[in-house]
Amino acid sequence: MDGSAAPSAAELIALLESGAEPIEADLLKALRRTSCPGRLVELSIRCKAVRGSQRLLPLLVRHPSCPRQFAWEALPRLGWRDLVEVTRDPRAAPAVRRQSERKLLDRVKTLTLGERAALARLAPRSVIAALLGDDSPVCIEALLSNPQFTEGDALRLLQTSQNPACLVLLLRHPNWGSRHEVLHAAVRCDRVPLGVALGMVASLPIAELKLLASAADGRERVREAARALLQRRLDAETREEM
Repeated sequence: MDGSAAPSAAELIALLESGAEPIEADLLKALRRTSCPGRLVELSIRCKAVRGSQRLLPLLVRHPSCPRQFAWEALPRLGWRDLVEVTRDPRAAPAVRRQSERKLLDRVKTLTLGERAALARLAPRSVIAALLGDDSPVCIEALLSNPQFTEGDALRLLQTSQNPACLVLLLRHPNWGSRHEVLHAAVRCDRVPLGVALGMVASLPIAELKLLASAADGRERVREAARALLQRRLDAETREEM
């Protein structure tokens, strides 16, 4: 087909039914259309050239008519970015999206630091949980900007991360570092650098200072700072009332 206009889905179906191989670029355009018919997918996966195309495979897998067996065989061949797209595509069959998530989780441990950081920025919910255990500040910094990252994830990071640098990134983040629940957990976390924890004490309200000052857990230096600050604030309130 040498015309200037891309062939329609019907023309591509006719071409495949004749036993000929379509031009990859034409098939890419057709598969990207939401109106792409299932018959085109059915015929495409029978074509050896199509099955061997790394550009076409992700689009075939994401189509709602993609046969399950073909998707299972194709998913291990996809790159991690393509797997992300499969998990995020509402058109893909739910079982295919779940299987893509599993493949993506298996792939995380083999990715380079740069790839993990890139994945962290756009990872789906199931993969965020796995990336919370990454002790690289580069990866955690990227994860904090993921639109699906939640306050619950921030709290889990405080509970599980063994790298103080990752915790400092969380606490200095303009969104997560000022959350009440995050501050509450951070001042009690012994992996947060002491200087950072002491600095956060000054931002706590009186009610929280009272809890921290009388807490049985946490670091003594932090409790002492809370007691001292609490006393100063109470003294100031008394002077204002006089």
